[in-house]
Amino acid sequence: MLPSSRVNSTKEVHEAYARRLTEATNAMVSNYSAIIKSLKIEDDSRLTSTNQAFQDNYEANVRCTNIIKAGQSLLTLISDLKECLIFKDFPAINQNLSNQKDLLEQNKDMMNSEVDKIKEEVKVLLYELETECYS
Repeated sequence: MLPSSRVNSTKEVHEAYARRLTEATNAMVSNYSAIIKSLKIEDDSRLTSTNQAFQDNYEANVRCTNIIKAGQSLLTLISDLKECLIFKDFPAINQNLSNQKDLLEQNKDMMNSEVDKIKEEVKVLLYELETECYS
């Protein structure tokens, strides 16, 4: 059983991962929806059409950059989760090592029995060959 402090820290780590996931996905969604909203054509604007186009283009570029940053944050989160799984999942690692050790021991026993059989066959054949040659 895990100590309570380790359980609490594990819960805190999982909550932090969940919070990072939520923040990144919310950032992606809000920026994407802002890009879609900025594509609306408004006639009552005080800006000229050229200035409005430049402003819309700039805003879309900023929003796209924010989406990319959120995507990179998600990729970092995935990498952190993989590292956490690899480095902190000692019971699964130990179980895997134990299973592999048992399998290798079974293979070793099977090979030893096969080698013993072959050894006995060679012994008999050598004895027969020796009796043929020296008789």
